[in-house]
Amino acid sequence: MKKLYLLALAALLLIVLPLPVQADEPAKYNFASAQGAKELRIVPGEEGSGYIYFYNIDGNRITHVSLEVSQAPSGWEVTIEPPLSDTHVLVNEMPVTVVENLYVEPWELYPDEPGDVPEGMVSIKVPTRGYTLGKQARILISVPEDTPLGTTGTMNIAAEAFWLGQSGSAAIKQARDFTFNVTAVSGSTEYTETIVSEGEEPETAGTPEPSAPVVEPAQPTPGTEEPEKPASSVIESEPSGPPLSPEGESETGENIIMDWLPVIIAGVVVILGAILIPVLVSRRRR
Repeated sequence: MKKLYLLALAALLLIVLPLPVQADEPAKYNFASAQGAKELRIVPGEEGSGYIYFYNIDGNRITHVSLEVSQAPSGWEVTIEPPLSDTHVLVNEMPVTVVENLYVEPWELYPDEPGDVPEGMVSIKVPTRGYTLGKQARILISVPEDTPLGTTGTMNIAAEAFWLGQSGSAAIKQARDFTFNVTAVSGSTEYTETIVSEGEEPETAGTPEPSAPVVEPAQPTPGTEEPEKPASSVIESEPSGPPLSPEGESETGENIIMDWLPVIIAGVVVILGAILIPVLVSRRRR
């Protein structure tokens, strides 16, 4: 009977002990992020979007994220969605107001892409690990209508993650930057190509010089043969043969041995003499 009481007590301890251990689990902070396309092409007078994703799979605390535009070309409008706003949080039953763009709660990993994604969240693929759910920040970039085609601009978004402590204030912070490179392009679907001048740059009066377009190699049209490429001016040298002798014939291994044969014989005689002479001298003394 006493053994039964001991077993029951041990089972009760196994059930109860993990509870305070879980409550006192060391804090783990995770600021995981992913960026969409970094190179954007936007028509002047219109706007385009870049995306930044945040997720939390290795932490056990909510990650709060604030975003701001730290760099942008003059006159270009950049807007962040969701905007900076107040979030009301309870920390140890104490109300706290947090100013942030978004927050990311700890989430699990999935082996396959989840089919049911809650509103306000997005599915994110984590390389070599699977899928998870997180939050998305949209960066809207508006290029002025008078921007010359080919103009490039750099946008930098500064992100700061912070985690709340026991008192409700930000106990730990971590910063990270995200850069987008934007090029102003034409919105026309038609293609035109005009030779302005040959060998000289065109003179312009009061108008900006057009930037040099980047011409990519054209791919052959399906059903047609690729045009023959011109012969290259660079000729690749082939591996050369054995070095030539003064007579113009290549020296083979046999010729080399014959040239060095007298030297080899003389060396062998010297070595044998050095060995045999002391032996003969010692025998005569005996």
